[in-house]
Order: sequence, then structure tokens, then C-alpha cells
Amino acid sequence: MNIERSWTPDWFLESVLNWHTDSMINRYACLRAIRIDLFYKNGTPRYAQPRHHQLELDIQLLMKNMMSLRAVVGYFWVIEWTEDHRYHAHAVFWLDGNRTQITYPWAAKAGELWSNITDREGWHHRCEYKEHYRANLNIPVHYNDPGSITNIRQVLAYMTKIQQKEGLLLHGCNEVPERPLTGRPRLPLRLN
Repeated sequence: MNIERSWTPDWFLESVLNWHTDSMINRYACLRAIRIDLFYKNGTPRYAQPRHHQLELDIQLLMKNMMSLRAVVGYFWVIEWTEDHRYHAHAVFWLDGNRTQITYPWAAKAGELWSNITDREGWHHRCEYKEHYRANLNIPVHYNDPGSITNIRQVLAYMTKIQQKEGLLLHGCNEVPERPLTGRPRLPLRLN
């Protein structure tokens, strides 16, 4: 499938995100993804920060808190800069699809935690599927379904754009645990 983009992916970030996505898919049979953009409110001290360090600390605290929730099994984030939003972040949270089939409560929890972590100086935007999008964030990712894997790669690819990175490839992700030895063995995935 040839997809026209108005942005250019950074080869390094794209490689890291694909490696992380592969690791998550190899570990979990079914995943759900939540995409959230994290900002600071205009006019607040955090918004006025000339560097990304406070944002990075706040993001790391959010990730730690989200990972303490039972259904949240992973994350990936990148930091960007624009004139309107200054330093901000794009994040994906991975949910174990065997523990939950709904994403909204987890997205709401991330927003609540973000507000608390930033002393109410932060706001968030939950990215949702729109009919004109070529990929659908709401499709569960199954380890044995190449279509769902291609779909989630298309959804997350925007996070790898080189534009708005200001020459800094600031990102983070969780360490993915090994698959347990218990459970049903997986058949090799055939990509046609």
C-alpha cells in the first residue's frame, strides 16, 4: 500500500518504534493502543520552559504511574517543539488486550495523571480514529494478524516524523519482558 505523507519519517526513530512494536507484539497475543498528545497550557511556567528537561521528567513520571496499572503493559513517547505548543509529546500506551477491550478509561486515567503531575499546568489530547484516516487506532493488534500489525504501524508512524524535532530525537519506551514459558505455543506468522 502506497501512502502519501506530508511529513518525512526519521529513519532512526522509525527503526526504534518498529523494533519496540515488534517486541510488544511478540510478547503479547493481543494489544490495544492509546495515542495521547501531552502539552502544557499557554502562559504557565512549564509552557515557558526554554528546554525540554521538565517535560521529559513529567513524561517519565506519567509512564511510571501508567505502568503500575494492571492493563497497561507498555509505552513509547517522543518530544517535539512547535511555536504554538512549545515542547510537547506524542505517546502511545499499550494495553493487554486479554485484560481489557476498552481504551477510554485508560486514556482518561492518563489525562488525570498528567494533570496531577503537572500541577494542573498540563493538558492532553486523546487521538481518535476519523473516517478519512487510512489506518484505525481502534483495531486490536493480534500477533498472528499481519493486517492488524500493518495498521498499527501506519497509526504510529506519525510519531517518527523528522519535522518538529528541532534536531533532537528525544524518545523513550519500556523494556519489554520475555514471553513466559507457560501458555500455548505460537505458530510462525506467514506474511503473504
